[in-house]
Amino acid sequence: MYIVVVGGGTVGYGLTIELLRNSEHEVVLVDNDGSVVRDLRDELGDSVVHGDGTEVVFLESIGLARADLVVAVTGNDSHNLVASQVAKHWFHVPRAIARVNDPLNERLFRLLGVDSTVSAAAAVLAQLEVDLPEHTLVPLMHLRRRGLEVVDLHVQPGSPAAGRAIRDLTLPPQALISLVVGLDGTPQVPTGDTILQVGDELIAVIAEDSESALRHLVAAPLVLEPDPVRGD
Repeated sequence: MYIVVVGGGTVGYGLTIELLRNSEHEVVLVDNDGSVVRDLRDELGDSVVHGDGTEVVFLESIGLARADLVVAVTGNDSHNLVASQVAKHWFHVPRAIARVNDPLNERLFRLLGVDSTVSAAAAVLAQLEVDLPEHTLVPLMHLRRRGLEVVDLHVQPGSPAAGRAIRDLTLPPQALISLVVGLDGTPQVPTGDTILQVGDELIAVIAEDSESALRHLVAAPLVLEPDPVRGD
């Protein structure tokens, strides 16, 4: 597999090191900073190329048209987006992955056809939610081309799903609960008769716009504190 990595910072350097350990991959790391390229060449040799990962003429010179994958991981979202767009639409690279530094830009990257995005902020937030005992839904994987995602759900006490069989739940369209892990850690492939218990972890495939409905299904009911002034 021929892989082009755009961006020679910490992320691009670490990724290239890992990819080069697999002898089946041909990897080129691109950066437009000459001093960065000189430093990286001391360790990575000819795998590092000086050039602009958004420039068509340069990308043509490194054979981007035969690349199987482009990974744009600079610290600039605009550069990552343009590099991915050029790779996908000019050189017809089958797959482009882009780093998103500002989580607010992630939706734009998806709309413009980037196959996969990687957001450090989103990854940290997801891990924080996993570590909270009351977490309800954590995205695990996005299936961009199908508009689906794989999520981890946690059944909360008093939630609409607690104590009910899967067949009796009103699931959003395209939602499929594919795995249930009980409190004892035993996984099972559920059927319609499977009764969900408080504390169960569910792995489900859902439409990307169904997160809110699924959260409501497994979340504990909101308890309103009495108003001390009104006394209710």
